[in-house]
Amino acid sequence: MADDFPTTKNKFTANIVTPDGTVYDEKDISLAVLDTPVGELGIMANHIPAVVALKISQMRIHRGDHEDLYTVNGGFAEFSGNVLTVVADSAENSRDIDVSRAQAAEERAKTRASNAKTSDERARAQVALARAINRINTSKIR
Repeated sequence: MADDFPTTKNKFTANIVTPDGTVYDEKDISLAVLDTPVGELGIMANHIPAVVALKISQMRIHRGDHEDLYTVNGGFAEFSGNVLTVVADSAENSRDIDVSRAQAAEERAKTRASNAKTSDERARAQVALARAINRINTSKIR
């Protein structure tokens, strides 16, 4: 009898949306791991509804025996009705990261941070540095 239940019962849909459009839209997700300001959050099918802020970090999405890895640069995630929607400032698949471009962005951000004249300039440079480092670190996991 238990075999009569569809295998999609324990699966959900995940979407990643940025200002540039939809970056990820897949069904049959078994687990998504997000990094929030208070720690990692694992989402599985039938999780209670939730809205959480996201850190500049990596997002892991498990489909069957495959894992998709994305950089997520801030934003928030909402889970409801077995749909996870991530709205991020930017997001990028680990396979698509241009490492040399990310390293150049890291160097520019370091220079901007060291030359900053105001705390606002320094804060913006530190965010840019965190994003570049996140991309570099994620590219190494591919």
